[in-house]
Amino acid sequence: MPNFQTGEIPHGFAFNENGGLIHYKHTITLAVPAANQANAWGDAWLSFGSDWADVQLRVAVHDGKIWALVKNWDIKAASGRLAEKLPAGAQKISIGRVKTSGTDSVDDAPVSWLLEYL
Repeated sequence: MPNFQTGEIPHGFAFNENGGLIHYKHTITLAVPAANQANAWGDAWLSFGSDWADVQLRVAVHDGKIWALVKNWDIKAASGRLAEKLPAGAQKISIGRVKTSGTDSVDDAPVSWLLEYL
């Protein structure tokens, strides 16, 4: 049976254009059931969508031991939602906005997240 949860990415830049932390108060951390381990929860997918402006997000996935996956996702306002299957064993996810350049000032465009277990 599919399960899902949705929410919004906090306003404000968490990371500068070089990947350095500006402030963690602009991030969100999701604690999730261990993903994609043939358990009752099933396959886990993380999706993002934006409107009004393109947004870059830093997404980090913790597997219970280390931050096993850290990458930037480019969320395009003119495109459909961007979805990716979480790696096996994912237990928590950290998400924050990234400045795309030193002059990027769009830190409040609406961006939502969707976590699905199928």
